Amino acid sequence: MNSQIPLDSQSSRSPVVAVYLTSDAACKEAIRVAAETAEAMQAELLAFYIATPEANMIQKSDRRNALKAAATYASSLGAHLTIVNGSDPVYLVGEFCRSNNVTILVLNRPALTGIHQLFPTFAQRVSGVLAETRLLTVPGAMTVHTSPVQAEKSDIKTTLTYLFMTGIILLIATILCSGLSLAGVSDFVLCAVYAVAGVLCAAVTGSFLLSLLTSVTGTMLFLSLFAQIGPADSYTLWVNFIGIILISMFGAAISIRLKLELRQTRRSTWNLEMLLDNIHKLQQIQNPQEILSRIGKRICDLSDRDVVFYPYTNGLFLDPIFYDADPDDPKDHDQALLERMIAREAMVRHTYTGSLSEYYPEAEYLYFPLETSQTCYGVIGIRYDQEAPDPSELMVLKGIVGESVRTIESLIKENELQEAKRQQENTILRSNLLKAIGHDIRTPLTSIMGNIANYKMTHTAMSPQEKDAMLTSIQQATLNLYHMVENLLTAARIDSSAASIKLQPDLLEDVVRSGLEYPDKINLTHPFTFDACEDLLLTNMDSSLISQVVSNLVTNAIQHTPDGTPITVRLFEENGMGVVEVIDEGPGIKDEEKERIFEMFYTTDLPGFDSDHYLGLGLFLCKAILNAHHGSIEVSNNTPQGSIFSFRLPLLEM
Repeated sequence: MNSQIPLDSQSSRSPVVAVYLTSDAACKEAIRVAAETAEAMQAELLAFYIATPEANMIQKSDRRNALKAAATYASSLGAHLTIVNGSDPVYLVGEFCRSNNVTILVLNRPALTGIHQLFPTFAQRVSGVLAETRLLTVPGAMTVHTSPVQAEKSDIKTTLTYLFMTGIILLIATILCSGLSLAGVSDFVLCAVYAVAGVLCAAVTGSFLLSLLTSVTGTMLFLSLFAQIGPADSYTLWVNFIGIILISMFGAAISIRLKLELRQTRRSTWNLEMLLDNIHKLQQIQNPQEILSRIGKRICDLSDRDVVFYPYTNGLFLDPIFYDADPDDPKDHDQALLERMIAREAMVRHTYTGSLSEYYPEAEYLYFPLETSQTCYGVIGIRYDQEAPDPSELMVLKGIVGESVRTIESLIKENELQEAKRQQENTILRSNLLKAIGHDIRTPLTSIMGNIANYKMTHTAMSPQEKDAMLTSIQQATLNLYHMVENLLTAARIDSSAASIKLQPDLLEDVVRSGLEYPDKINLTHPFTFDACEDLLLTNMDSSLISQVVSNLVTNAIQHTPDGTPITVRLFEENGMGVVEVIDEGPGIKDEEKERIFEMFYTTDLPGFDSDHYLGLGLFLCKAILNAHHGSIEVSNNTPQGSIFSFRLPLLEM
């Protein structure tokens, strides 16, 4: 069986059934049960084994053969095989199940006898760390090769370092006991000092063996240097010897357990911090492509290894993107290019391939797909160079990839919903525009056509005053129709993403005067005043659109105020902004309507106002145009009555 690592398929297929492999004969039954369960649930089947350092050292050849036979049997039933390296099986089983979203975990249930019945079984301890995974135990005689916590790295350098630290601890204890002995302290206190030394050694090294060595050595030092025991006191000698060792071993066991819990807590905390930090960063990204571009860099920073990303889009496996752990010293990328086929194989097989995996274990990179059950976005490769990765680190990296893929899926769905909503809004907009065209534009056309027909039939009998009045009515209807068409065209221009607003410097006074031309032609009922600014106000704008804003505001005042009431247009500068005010003395606007009047197709129900001659686009377009110019528009009350519509544009320095 090839060595493997704790990484399962990146697809989101569920449920997942996993079986824990052991060298016991009953493991075959557990594998069969797991396979049948997976088949019944149409689930993915995983098989894994946790290789502790002690198990690797003490396992005999028959056990290795039995484990290999179990792995081969699981593989023949379609299971994805994984080996997890570590020193704490219970913790690693929990991490494996969480990272692979395991639904059901199948274990052997050991047949315990004697004193073993007083202690929790492996299955019972595993159940304590599994929150959402169901545990299925199969009767058998499973033996789990658990062991005390070992040092994170059991190399020669680390061993020598721990031996040196043990010697320092014993030296300090001996010096302290010498001082206490001179001070006349009792032998009981000196025994306690060496017992504490053994506990301290266990806490520092995490090794039960070194703690035992410290306790025995400390006991011998105490008996030979400080104990006042005669030749006849052999009983006392042995009591002291055994007592110190027992106390030291008891304290060492507690210390080692605390160190284990602390290491697990730190590991879990690191995992959680990395995942939460990744989720926080992903929430700030709104573009799926940006997430894909950041996954490789994120994994490179966390693992401190070279990373390669092969994007996959539209059925094409694109050129790789490289992320070097040390940008100042980029590595040779030729190997990753040679392993392109292995990277593609990860996508085809929907599982990991490459370094120390089931498929192409001789590769330098470990490749796994970025995919969901329906879509593949590419393949990530991490350069391990045949080095077994830390299981906890790799699980975190896998969790980051999984969370990134889920975020991409969420963003794509959200974008699809927004696009559907936008299309629906455009459909409603087009429908409203068609209704407006069919209903509101028909009114001035009917007036024009009726007056022309009447003029053709009766013009010979009309007086000059009657002819002039009829021609004036035709002109007014024509101007109204032209103004409506202009607003409709502007609405289409503002809504079109392809259209661009052409900004260029222009004098605001000239643009305002241009906007007053249309209202001046149709105004026959209201006294009109334009109060211009003495200074030249220059602003960056689309002159035709700002001119239309002025035209719409003044036309709005004419249509909404009684005949004979004055209308004033003021132009002035305030805080670096050019301000244009349109002031009327009409009935004013209700507070509840002041926000709605800028909505599309909204028309007020003021007495005497004929909404059939007004599309309800004017104020909406004013706000849209000013937003595009980084300006603003607002309405306020005039004193003693009426309204003031004012808009502001940023000025340019002259």
